[in-house]
Amino acid sequence: MQQYTGFFILLALILIIVIFNRSFRWWIKTTIITYYFVLSSIFISTKNKIDKQFENILPVPDEYWDKNSELVSTIAGFLFWPLALILIFIYFKWFTKVNTRIAKVLVFTSIIPAAAIFLFFVFLFDFSYGYRP
Repeated sequence: MQQYTGFFILLALILIIVIFNRSFRWWIKTTIITYYFVLSSIFISTKNKIDKQFENILPVPDEYWDKNSELVSTIAGFLFWPLALILIFIYFKWFTKVNTRIAKVLVFTSIIPAAAIFLFFVFLFDFSYGYRP
């Protein structure tokens, strides 16, 4: 489970964003949380299965790297595309809620660092779990 520490931190950040957002009703929050728990369960169990299948085989065959990279790429899509939609929805609600022009500019400008952090996490996930030497 130690190899999944970064994944659990990422999952915790996603869940914090969802849980503490007032724009979502309780049933939407529950659906999103359930989705991410099921997705993480599938990811961990499948990755462990792949790791176990190729355990103690040296040098590590290309088949392992192909399967692992394909799994991580698929999970990254299921992990980050919904998160992108969630963040777009949150920013849209936030942008329409503020009244002053300066507040709208500040909300719009804050998209740039948020997008940079989002892309950083996408890269970090792909690199940490799906890197192929």
